[in-house]
Amino acid sequence: MIVHPIPEEEITGFIHWAHEAERLGLVLCSSGNMSHRFDDEHMLISASGSWLGQLEESQIAFLRTGSGEILNGKKASGESAMHRAIMTCRPDIDTILHFQSPAATTLACMDIVPDYNVIIEIPVYIGKISYVPFIMPGSQMLAEAVAAEMTESSIVQMRNHGQVVCGSGYAGTIQKAAFFELACSIILQSNLRAKPIPDGGIQLLKHYNYLNK
Repeated sequence: MIVHPIPEEEITGFIHWAHEAERLGLVLCSSGNMSHRFDDEHMLISASGSWLGQLEESQIAFLRTGSGEILNGKKASGESAMHRAIMTCRPDIDTILHFQSPAATTLACMDIVPDYNVIIEIPVYIGKISYVPFIMPGSQMLAEAVAAEMTESSIVQMRNHGQVVCGSGYAGTIQKAAFFELACSIILQSNLRAKPIPDGGIQLLKHYNYLNK
């Protein structure tokens, strides 16, 4: 085992936001996984089988982002290849959450692709939402398919599986997931009749400075 120092603040932040993901209803038991890149070469990811809502330091794997080499002897999540592939193609982001919130996952299991732009938070914070078909979890094929979609999206719906969101910073990334779940809930509760924002409004919202909200 290669022992490598992990900054304490990185561990503390990772645990806090893992717990927050469950508190917001984005994951259940061991259904999700999270990763965070804290420098050009290294990343943290939740360990295989861990529950994000009860995550402890002993359940965090420390990897080299490029090679996937484990530096602290912990077994990384089975989706680590997907996280690393996204990190590689998106140098602008540092945080990834694979989640399975109820409404969003329901829509991922349906034979429809709704217009998610029913609330302003979708065009303002999220933008394009992509889909991939059902591909075996943990496979290199899934990792490559999701990473390819992430080049232009920050959320990918994985058919019959769940969602992946990426972003810069824990708070912003998890906020995207929470807003996406809200939009999906509205779509389902309206029996798929919720009207999306008109195209003209969406174009204006893309230039809306949300930092002034």
